[in-house]
Amino acid sequence: MPVPALCLLWALAMVIQPASAAPVGSPELAEHEELTLLFHGTLQLGQALNGVYKTTEGRLTKARNSLGLYGRTVELLGQEVSRGRDAAQELRASLLETQMEEDILQLKAEAAAEVLEEVAQAQKVLQDSVRRLEVQLRSAWLGPAYQEFEVLKVRGSPSPSRLRP
Repeated sequence: MPVPALCLLWALAMVIQPASAAPVGSPELAEHEELTLLFHGTLQLGQALNGVYKTTEGRLTKARNSLGLYGRTVELLGQEVSRGRDAAQELRASLLETQMEEDILQLKAEAAAEVLEEVAQAQKVLQDSVRRLEVQLRSAWLGPAYQEFEVLKVRGSPSPSRLRP
């Protein structure tokens, strides 16, 4: 916007300069020179302001680009945080599921241990019953000879020297 205004001022200065045909040393010539100097100063001021404007515009563009990059970075970080939260939630759910499975396995292990203990007790009872039945079977099969055999076992077996003639 300042450039067209400066161009207009410069054009006006050029139009006014040739139109003036006042004699040298007249007040109109002095006015004309003052106007020329004024327009020249205005042109220089406009050029300086234009330079400041362009520099400021460049800085604002850089700042806008930096701000855009910063905004994009913040947006990407927000997405990463969101993904991290989702992953943490999934891990919590997985941990909870694993703990529940562990509790179930613990209960099953305790139940299996109880069953094994009961089986061991039942096996002992069964072995005791088998021994009693073996004793009863031998006594029934051998009859009185079995009782004599048991008495001999208690007294001790005869020494080998006694058995020889």
